Amino acid sequence: MIKLREITLEDYEEVVKMYFDFTTEVFSDKRKISPIYFFYKEVTNWINSNKHIILAYEGNKVLGFSFSYVDNFNGLTEDIYNCEIAYVKPEYRKTRAAYLLYKNGYNMSIELGLNIHTNGRVCNGVSDMIKKHFNLEEQFINFEGVYNG
Repeated sequence: MIKLREITLEDYEEVVKMYFDFTTEVFSDKRKISPIYFFYKEVTNWINSNKHIILAYEGNKVLGFSFSYVDNFNGLTEDIYNCEIAYVKPEYRKTRAAYLLYKNGYNMSIELGLNIHTNGRVCNGVSDMIKKHFNLEEQFINFEGVYNG
């Protein structure tokens, strides 16, 4: 049975690797990805600033993670709950891990009394899962391509 829990110190290396894998997968050959050292720094910053890092796991295997926090876009809007990243390792994508990570963020936004902001990739069906299971409106579609200048 898949369960959720907060990050622990023992999970640090694995979260860094998953974050690197997530970034590499999302941007593939469209952007240059920084060395993994910078991912260590970024995850350290998340921890030091008390961001919500939740792991999906089964037994002793970590299946994926989510990264969320309260955000007001530097004072430009009221507070929202930003579920910025939900990543599941490719071999566990046919499980309920992604749903549980998104459901956790959705529930946290309700608990905090805040609107939620989240993302879901179209190419692997996450956007469809969000539309099907959560009462959220599509706000943006992003496009990215290779500079041919």
